[in-house]
Amino acid sequence: MRIGLGKRECVRFALVGICALMLVVPLSSLPAAAGPKITLETRSTWDADMINSDTSGYTGEGVYVAVLDTGLAPNWRDYFPADRIMTDLGKGFKEDLKWDSKTRTFYESGKVYEVSWIGDLGATHGTHVTSTILGYNYYAPADALEGYPLSPVFVDGIAPDVKVIPVKVLADYTIGKSKTDPIDYPDQKFVMGTDRAVAAGIVYATDLKLAGYSPMIVTMSLGGPTQAPVLEEAINYAIENGVIVVASAGNEGDEGMGYPGAYPQVISVGACGWKYEWYGSDYLAPPPRCRIWWLQDPTYGFNDIPEDTSALVDEVYITEWSSREKEGQQLDVVAPGSWVRGPYPGYPGYSHLPWWSPGLGWLMGWNPGNYYYVGGTSMSAPHVTGVAALMLEKDPTLNQAQIESILTGTALCIPAGSMMIFDLSPVMDWYEYSWGADATGAGLIQADAALAAIP
Repeated sequence: MRIGLGKRECVRFALVGICALMLVVPLSSLPAAAGPKITLETRSTWDADMINSDTSGYTGEGVYVAVLDTGLAPNWRDYFPADRIMTDLGKGFKEDLKWDSKTRTFYESGKVYEVSWIGDLGATHGTHVTSTILGYNYYAPADALEGYPLSPVFVDGIAPDVKVIPVKVLADYTIGKSKTDPIDYPDQKFVMGTDRAVAAGIVYATDLKLAGYSPMIVTMSLGGPTQAPVLEEAINYAIENGVIVVASAGNEGDEGMGYPGAYPQVISVGACGWKYEWYGSDYLAPPPRCRIWWLQDPTYGFNDIPEDTSALVDEVYITEWSSREKEGQQLDVVAPGSWVRGPYPGYPGYSHLPWWSPGLGWLMGWNPGNYYYVGGTSMSAPHVTGVAALMLEKDPTLNQAQIESILTGTALCIPAGSMMIFDLSPVMDWYEYSWGADATGAGLIQADAALAAIP
């Protein structure tokens, strides 16, 4: 399912789309436990193949990426190489909200304070976003249940050698029953951040860049419906000081883009998908090709993205929920954002079993799952962030305008159109998705072409 978090004019909410598959695994299908120190075979994915980052020859080495999101799950070491996460630089920012019983709205307290960069219990969104950039350890015994026995692997990220700085700007908010709007906030719990908190994260990353952690990219898979001077001032401060700023366009479809993505100075990213998701181009109809269709697998021949870009154009569609460009807004490019696989340890909260140890949960059949297919422009933005890191590895002097110009100038043009897609939401069925020029920006990013355009 896809879940769009609520919106309020005075606060800034994450644009999060969640598509989850959970399978119960019988004891008979369990392989032997794998230790955490084993050497893992590296595999690439359909989304990396679609943007040609897996053939670029660059890894993002020497580049810093501040991921402004929900922080990382406490068990992040199960997924990511420890030397790629700058734990000493991680930081969180949060602003308390107050409840106005007369207007029945929340309003900001005006005070931002520092908190831990370790994520709260309500979301592991930032962990999934980070996994697209860095890559992650993967092992799911349910693959064997579907007839695809797969040893533990490392799923390669778009820029696997960058240094990630986790900056938590989205946090858990819990409002008691006496202070909760029962119509708009019936669950009393939600994950969000305020303009001031996000701005504080941007300024923090910029100051790190000025202190020598350079080149620096700020990536934001978040957004809200209105402009905010404090946020735009922080973005301008970052760009003026050489920081590259990337943001998701939003998951609001025809309602338009969210901010900060809609600001013209930000590199904004919409979401696209692959025509043959779930069943592959060698199938004429479902059943779906589930489990490991998303991996490039020489044994089973999965993941046959066309190398010829003229053929690829006919297999790219724009998701129905990717925010369209409205008057006064600017959508730059699109990137894969439909059904991107990654670590998402339990929903809700941190129900988790390490990838390397079956444990009691597997034996009893109640492992809630450590990996999910997640859809949203939240997943598209880190693809662009990763490609920007590859570009900065080649030329660390590139600025925001230059990277945006190269990305848009080398993107694969996706014309307006429509396509029949087999999808899992709201139910497993065929859907016709249509889009106009307001949904494509300059087109689908192409890492190899962008790198070739840099002298």
